This record gives sequence, structure tokens and C-alpha cells, in this order.
Amino acid sequence: MPCSSLVFHSVGGYRKVTNALEDSLLRRSVTDKTIPGSVPPINIQSDQRFSGLISKLPSCRPGQESRQPSGFYYEDTWTSLLCQGRHFPEPSSALNCLRGKDIHMFGDSTLRQWFEYLERFIPSLKRIDLHVNYQSGPLIAVDADAGLVMRWRAHGLPLRTTKTMMSDLHYEAAHLAGISGGPYTVIVMTLWAHFTSHPVRFYIERLERVRQAISSLLFRSPETTVIIKSANTGYKNIYGSDWLSLQLDILLRAAFKGMQVIILDAWDMTSSHYLPDSIHPGPPVIKNEVDLMLSHICPH
Repeated sequence: MPCSSLVFHSVGGYRKVTNALEDSLLRRSVTDKTIPGSVPPINIQSDQRFSGLISKLPSCRPGQESRQPSGFYYEDTWTSLLCQGRHFPEPSSALNCLRGKDIHMFGDSTLRQWFEYLERFIPSLKRIDLHVNYQSGPLIAVDADAGLVMRWRAHGLPLRTTKTMMSDLHYEAAHLAGISGGPYTVIVMTLWAHFTSHPVRFYIERLERVRQAISSLLFRSPETTVIIKSANTGYKNIYGSDWLSLQLDILLRAAFKGMQVIILDAWDMTSSHYLPDSIHPGPPVIKNEVDLMLSHICPH
């Protein structure tokens, strides 16, 4: 068949790779069991000395080295140990940060959650119906008065999605080549969840191309903000386990080490919250992730 025959893309099935015994050992009734016993209450109190140390952290900026742990939750609020993260409790504060920004998001549904959060949180941000498959996009929301344009689209194949026009699926490197960049341009990206069922070498080659595209973008427009969301926890099957995600996350961080980009550590933010582990984290986690993203866009 000619290449022109490839008009649509949709997810296929999974090849069975386990036997009956392995299936019995991997059932949730076996793997998700609560360990018997009890833990006495742990009371956490605010320490003024520690608050002083937090206040001495640098502003959130590109190129900062990750640390472990990267932060902690206290009363559902994430405190970064890497930089002085800000919080945006009101829609007006988030909108003021994003005023005049041209935001491009490329990734999977865990990044689409950020798009959805901001769309709900900022009332003046209105979606434009592009009549496309919602799972893969592209999606766009605008606030004309604030000069804000926010886009999300799925990354290129591999992609597990319902029937989608191939012409709507863009590889990140090719798309980045068409963005001029600048101080009002924000690139947000994540690559991991749909790559867990593919060879690691395939993932490394993809990272190489994306790294080169980002390097070229920053060379022509060094004031562009580039944020890369790390993997998060929550996969619960052999095709997408946390173990597979961790391997890719290590490679992702290594690929962009030393570049003037922001690695936003979603791994720690999802693994340390009390909500049940889920590939799609709950609202408190998403809010804190978006607040940290905004802290890098507007550090002051």
C-alpha cells in the first residue's frame, strides 16, 4: 500500500506476554493488598528555622539541578526544595502570570490535565472547537483581552488513542522547528507514558531528536521558556508499570542535563501524595504541578 493510504491512526491491541501463573501473581487482588499493622499518628509542626531556609532558596529558573527529594506536601500544598515555588490561589493571579503568553504543550493525557486545569481555573480562558479527536487534539483556548493563547496536542507516534487523523499528529521536533520562540513563548512537553511498551533504544533516539530541536530553538530564541514534565507514578500493569516509567524518566533527565530547560519533577509530586496512586493524578496534585509550572514562568 502507498504511504498516502495512511490516513487515520488508532490504538491497536496488546500482545499477550504472560502465562496463566504470571497472570495470577499480577492480579490487583494480589498486588494491591494492604500490609497488616498500624502506624502511630505522626504530628508535623511548622518550624520557623526551616521556613528561613526555604526563603533562602533561589528563584525558579532553567538549568537547576534536581535534588532528592525535590519537595514535600504540607496541608495539600507542595513546597519545592529546589527553588522558591509560588502559589496561585486565585484565577487572577494565574492570568496575570500568563498574560501575553503563547503556550505550546506537547505530550500525553497527564499533560493535558494541566491544560484542562487552567481552562477551568481561569474563567476568561475559552476553548475554540477545532472539531478534532479530543484525546489527541490539537486543543486551543484563548483569552483575547489578555493576549493569552494556550495549545495542547498529543506528541507523535507511538500514541494510544482512538481514531485520529494522521495529519493532526505532529512529531515534536518538526513542530518545534516552526516556532520562532521568544520571551512570550512557553514550551511544555512530556514524553514517557506511551513509550513504555517500546524498546528503550527507540525512546533514546526520540529524545535525541527532541533535544536537538530544543537546542536549535534556544539558540535562535534564548529567552524562550522550555518546561519538561517528568514521568509520574501510577501505572499498574506490565505494559506501563512504574518500573518501566522510572527507566524512561532516568533517560529523560540525562538527555536534558546541562541545558537551559526546566525539568519539573512530577515523579516526587505524585509518589508522595496521600491520594491513591493513579496515572492521572487527582486535583490537588495537578494544582500543585501547575503552580510549580507557573512559578518557573513567573518566578517573581
